[in-house]
Amino acid sequence: MSNASPGTITNVFIYSPFALLRSAWKSLLADQAFIRVIGDAHDLATLGARAASASPHTIFIDDPGLDKQLVERLQAQSSANGLLVLGVEYPLADLVQWMQAGVTGFVSRDAPVSELARAMIATGRGEMWLPPSIAGKALAALARGEHSPQDDLVEPLSERETDVLRLLVKGMANKDIAQTLILSVRTVEAHLRSVYGKLGVHSRTEAALWAVRNGYFEE
Repeated sequence: MSNASPGTITNVFIYSPFALLRSAWKSLLADQAFIRVIGDAHDLATLGARAASASPHTIFIDDPGLDKQLVERLQAQSSANGLLVLGVEYPLADLVQWMQAGVTGFVSRDAPVSELARAMIATGRGEMWLPPSIAGKALAALARGEHSPQDDLVEPLSERETDVLRLLVKGMANKDIAQTLILSVRTVEAHLRSVYGKLGVHSRTEAALWAVRNGYFEE
């Protein structure tokens, strides 16, 4: 997980098979603070060659033909912190498959540009970005197919750590958790580091899956 500060530039690489879409996204994102588009690709061979040297934080995927196999190949071609997928709607089964393959974020085509930028920044830090309406269901479905190496707490969670964990399961990024709990982003990050240690996990996804398995999410 990245230790980037809120003002750090997020390097974004655009993947789409359509030249007009790639050009449109580059133009749209050109004026977004903290976002830098560092390249684009229309196929996996180009992605592998360009992304490897560019070291993007987030790969933004706009491909109507996306499937689990393509996601797995995209992830294998880059060491980016996040894979962010654009879509119209999210069938739960497809979403879970993509998450299993390595996708860390989903954003709707109806979302404003400001939300897209926040999603890129969040996934670039290694955070999840899920539509709140389906975040819990997606994680619950993913948890049913995951084996937990350790479900016992190393140490009990504090009340505030529990609050942070519950909001994480709802798909909130650190900034949104901070605003909801009236905390600073750095304080939220500190709580999450403590939560990871107590749960014996190493990522937001692992922490969220642990929480779902152990009843920390209620629909």
